[in-house]
Amino acid sequence: MGFFDVVNVYGLLFAVILAVPHVVYARTHNYDLKAINNRAMLYIERTGKYCSLFLMGINLGILEKGFPEPVELMQTYWLISTAVLTVIYVVLWIVFLKKETKGFAYLLTITAALIVIQSGLLQVKTLLLTAGIVYLIGELYVTSQAFKD
Repeated sequence: MGFFDVVNVYGLLFAVILAVPHVVYARTHNYDLKAINNRAMLYIERTGKYCSLFLMGINLGILEKGFPEPVELMQTYWLISTAVLTVIYVVLWIVFLKKETKGFAYLLTITAALIVIQSGLLQVKTLLLTAGIVYLIGELYVTSQAFKD
């Protein structure tokens, strides 16, 4: 079993791009975690986020079938569509850092979850798909609590 059988280089790159804005935001902004009423949902969001990032770059071989036929076409479609969604995600982060609103926070959440869920569907990675759905549910709740109107 070679290195590239275990590590998805493009998925790892996308995972890093998804994680960096969160790290930058956490370093530059103080936010009150006490505003989140349900601690279990906070842990669900974090579990979904970290599992998604891990599973984007690492192939466990559990509940994974790989790209369906035609493989080259599906890989190309995944790369292009994920790259486009990632560019949209980065632009949304730039706008969000200038104007922190609940609407942009929801768009960021949905875009990030769409990247992960799409990757799970197109690569037939059941665990990644599940982690993406868990992340989406948890992040939507945390966002609704953090940005109360």
